Amino acid sequence: MTDTPLISLVDVTKTYHLESGDFTALNHVSLDIKENDFVAIMGPSGSGKSTMMNQLGILDVPSTGELYIDGKNVAKMSNLERTHLRRDTIGYIFQKFYLIPLLSAYENVEYPLILKYKKHDTTGRTSALLDAVGIDKEKAIHRPNQLSGGQQQRVAIARALVNDPKILLCDEPTGNLDRKTGFQIMEILCNLQKDGKTVILVTHDPKVAEYAHRTIRLDDGRIVEET
Repeated sequence: MTDTPLISLVDVTKTYHLESGDFTALNHVSLDIKENDFVAIMGPSGSGKSTMMNQLGILDVPSTGELYIDGKNVAKMSNLERTHLRRDTIGYIFQKFYLIPLLSAYENVEYPLILKYKKHDTTGRTSALLDAVGIDKEKAIHRPNQLSGGQQQRVAIARALVNDPKILLCDEPTGNLDRKTGFQIMEILCNLQKDGKTVILVTHDPKVAEYAHRTIRLDDGRIVEET
């Protein structure tokens, strides 16, 4: 681990040009996130959380300012280079799981490996990750609609980990779960952070944010507080 930030936003502004006029979703935001950080991002609706996540997830680039991910200037990369950086560096965990309904739990987790290597997993990594998040072989053959919400989120976490990303980007990962199951998911994320992952979490729930080591509060596209 080095002192160089894993993620760095330098005076980032993101403006959307709409028919009704320009809308600034992020307004001169600067933020460093180091390797192995656990950061929660909070703020009211419209505060810029989703835009921030799109920047951190390399789904968008700044209108002005600079964004560095793993030492690379995202704005200066080609679309293909950004796609490969997303695939290899970032794992995504969403509120709505976004599992592929026609695939089994195992196949959902294996799918990113197939996209990357153009072949089925022969290393045992898929099964090992499912086992690590509490999905046994019997449940691994089930499709998403045959699993509970908590089980689907565990599968989604395993899928996010399968390419061994440095960063886990979690958008309301407990939002569709009951409180007990949500806390179980948060314990998994805590253990992943302890194992060296950098975890970035968007949440409306102060209890969930308490798991993080840092909390960034956004309002009107600006960072208004950091604790």
